[in-house]
Amino acid sequence: MSAALEAELLKLARSTVARIATGTLVLIVPLLAVGLAAAAEHGGNSTLALKVRPMVPDGGWDAVTGTTGQVLTVATLLAAGFVVSWTFGRELTRGTVEPLLTALPSRTAVVSAKLVVVTGWALASSVAGVSVAVVAGLALAPGAGSPWPGAARAVVGGLLAALLALPCALVATWGRDALAGVGAVLGLVVVAQVVTVVGAGAWFPWAAPGLWLGMGGPAVHVTWWQLAAAPAVGAASWVATASWWRRAELVSR
Repeated sequence: MSAALEAELLKLARSTVARIATGTLVLIVPLLAVGLAAAAEHGGNSTLALKVRPMVPDGGWDAVTGTTGQVLTVATLLAAGFVVSWTFGRELTRGTVEPLLTALPSRTAVVSAKLVVVTGWALASSVAGVSVAVVAGLALAPGAGSPWPGAARAVVGGLLAALLALPCALVATWGRDALAGVGAVLGLVVVAQVVTVVGAGAWFPWAAPGLWLGMGGPAVHVTWWQLAAAPAVGAASWVATASWWRRAELVSR
């Protein structure tokens, strides 16, 4: 397992897809979120302020960390979906799956290493992104409250979103192409928006984390049972992907 982890860490570190996704989560997302919070609080009656104010919770640090968490859940779902799709799809499209399976002791170890690395990367990116948001938020001098409870919630939201991206591993393997997984995560984001509009977003795992962080406004309540669907989806995807890799004819004959 350690050899597989080392190999996957090296691949991820050299991946252009992962680098772009990391930059997005660590820099673009927090700066965008802090900008939206600033517009809501100090934008007066501007068009932007009126549009974003319903989504920005309260004021002070709650506005900064809450908005960061909302943007982060969507961005992490997309970014982790792209990265996990690339991680699995590349082996099949580039023909590197045969030497990979030959070099390592088991297919389950390969799958587990890939998913551990992607999940760990997403968690680390979420922590870094929220940290940048807190530092940037100091420029707004929020004053009210503490950043840490909201920051912790934002990180949890990012982790839940990462777990919800793991089904893309199975889709990319089944479709034998990273683009299959990319298409899947884009479809999930679209469906999540539609389900949220009709009022059932809290029951849709891919919409629940964002709503929990205030994306639907204070009237939307998400329970811990509904949030627990995210780890369940991640675990089921892990098992299903490992099972597929054990049974499927991955290598062309």
